Amino acid sequence: MPATSPPPANFFPYLSGERRKQSLGPDPLMHFTSKAPHSCKYCKRITLDLSTTAQFSCSIREAFAADQDGCALFQACFDGIRKTWKSYRWDDGIADRDDMTFEVNYVKELPYHTASLLLNLMLNEKLDDGTDKTSVYEQTTLFLWTDEDDAASVDITTRPYELDYNSAATVKFARNCVQSCQQDHKECRRSTGGEKDGQGRELIDHNSIPSRLIHLVVKDSVLYARLIGKDFSSEIPKDEVSHQGYAILSYCWGGPQPVQLTHDSIGGFVDGIPISCLPKSLRDAAWFTNEMGLKYLWIDALCMFQDDADDKIYEISRMELYYSHSTVTICAASAARCSDGFLLSREDDPTDYSIGPIQLQCTASTGAPGTVQALLLDDDFNMKRPLQPIATRGWTFQEALLSRRILMFSPRQLYFTCTVANASCGGFEPTLWRRMMPSYESRVVGVYTFSGLRSYPIKYIWNFVVAEYSKRHLGLTADKLPAVAAMASNVVSLGRERSQKLVYLAGLMLDDSDTDNYMWRTEFLWAVKQMKESSHIPGRAPSWSWSSIDGPIMSLGWGEPSDATGADGIVLVQRGVELENELAPFGAVKGGFAKIRTRTRNLCSIVGLNYTISTRRDRINQRIDPSKTVLVLNPDTKERMEMVCRDIQGEGDVFLVELIPFYERSVSPAGIIVTRAPGTNCYVRIGMFEFKKPDNLPNRMAETEMGIASRRTLFDSLPFHEICII
Repeated sequence: MPATSPPPANFFPYLSGERRKQSLGPDPLMHFTSKAPHSCKYCKRITLDLSTTAQFSCSIREAFAADQDGCALFQACFDGIRKTWKSYRWDDGIADRDDMTFEVNYVKELPYHTASLLLNLMLNEKLDDGTDKTSVYEQTTLFLWTDEDDAASVDITTRPYELDYNSAATVKFARNCVQSCQQDHKECRRSTGGEKDGQGRELIDHNSIPSRLIHLVVKDSVLYARLIGKDFSSEIPKDEVSHQGYAILSYCWGGPQPVQLTHDSIGGFVDGIPISCLPKSLRDAAWFTNEMGLKYLWIDALCMFQDDADDKIYEISRMELYYSHSTVTICAASAARCSDGFLLSREDDPTDYSIGPIQLQCTASTGAPGTVQALLLDDDFNMKRPLQPIATRGWTFQEALLSRRILMFSPRQLYFTCTVANASCGGFEPTLWRRMMPSYESRVVGVYTFSGLRSYPIKYIWNFVVAEYSKRHLGLTADKLPAVAAMASNVVSLGRERSQKLVYLAGLMLDDSDTDNYMWRTEFLWAVKQMKESSHIPGRAPSWSWSSIDGPIMSLGWGEPSDATGADGIVLVQRGVELENELAPFGAVKGGFAKIRTRTRNLCSIVGLNYTISTRRDRINQRIDPSKTVLVLNPDTKERMEMVCRDIQGEGDVFLVELIPFYERSVSPAGIIVTRAPGTNCYVRIGMFEFKKPDNLPNRMAETEMGIASRRTLFDSLPFHEICII
């Protein structure tokens, strides 16, 4: 490919063979940032033309010379070969090949793609028929960004990281994202009132406005937080809030709140308190909300009476409305405590980049001179970084899922996500870019909206919620069900839209519209992922609910087997829970029961079968003996494993309860492990079980007749009876 801007003579001083032998390649101590980019004599002689594709080309020997002389741009291309051929001797001839050239191409910004440079090592071959063939031998892609006030910004919209969360640029980014989403995304306006099919101006339905709000007021150049609404003399101006909107804060408490609403402190909030008196995260949220142009804010510690159980139950029951209808959720992702704050200023970190930034001169499409930086990020999605504090806490899980717009303040930068798009304050999504896939992932791991899940079956959605939520921690163990109640309510409403009659039962999502009376049992067949990490919390929930356990949970979700023959006699006869408060149907419970017509077998009678006690689940394969049919017992906790072990030795009162009967072509039978509750005729769950077949794959043993018989006869000869599990 001909060069559009050929380098001047002697552009790349060729290194002698002796110099090449001595060269050790790139200096591992060379680290660059956007404020201190790489720039050398080779880079300074390159001027990119942003109005065309082809930039320049040179011989492989000239490119290799620049690489060996420490130019990061050329090192970026040769690094790919170095990683592939770690033992390759550079002085064995690659730099002397006449059939290779080095080329640089510029790719303009396209939808879902940022402007980039393609660094190509090209192989030029002459085929047997005499024709020439040119192919890419090695390619490296570097992304481009430039400053907003640079002439190149007319061609390149991507920007260096904004490192100051208090800056005008940060506020402008946040304001623009929210306003663009309100104007352009009918999907994000769908849940609000006053519109038809997401058209027109965004209005918040009056019934969805919180009972109390923080009114942000400036007096004598000082910003005050003043509470209005229920129990306060000043009512919420609902028409104004409906039109202007409100922000809502999602953050980690990290312990007791030094400032909160109680019946003793209510007087101090009537006239308002300076935001400087608030904990840092709350103060940051108030300041940023005001800077964005919003005057109303909801924060749980200040908008719910923390010493009034009835008020908290009522307000928690409405959190689904508050988060899903707020104008924007401010997510304090980086703050582990309310005192930490999240409006950070940081230094640019060289470890953010795997290549560059490399500063290059350019000519914009307007003809004006400018500069760009070429780089490759080390970890664009933060996947290698530790989970942010916000992603480890239980309450914040549903707060993000229920939100339609989220401003995520991470330690790295400010990100925005909504139901359809992502953006970042600096980096490669400077404006709202719609996600190509309806994924729920955002730029901060563990913080995403519900939108990407809505298209899936209810069973999948709820399994995902349980699996993700159960990984997180709660300050109060009693909050296990309340902290996911709003999400449960949302899923039930979604099921209603799909003509599914969902019944929420202390964490289980039963489908009463299942006319075949089969899928209910899969809700009872959850398992702990790692027994050593799980513990039973007495009295928090019925034993058959995953919410009775602390620790990561897997909802195994058997589908109905393809060889099902209809009714198998196993029936959920009756079930129920006793709520802590009737006003909170998705909240805490005092207890519950499930009466099942099924078959049971004493655990001690399995002696003689191939069995194993599993302490860790693997969704793909538990790596049980692949050549044998094995009864796998999964106790819920270490203490319950000891009960299982004692009973196998004939010292206990433990039973296997059949839920999934034998089907030859599926993992079956399966069910739960129970023991008698002291002083009652009822039972409590202590684990689950399933029969594992051999892996019937090429070069693996198929299941033997003896294995099939052991699965088929586990319950075959036993009578049906009713068992009540509490």
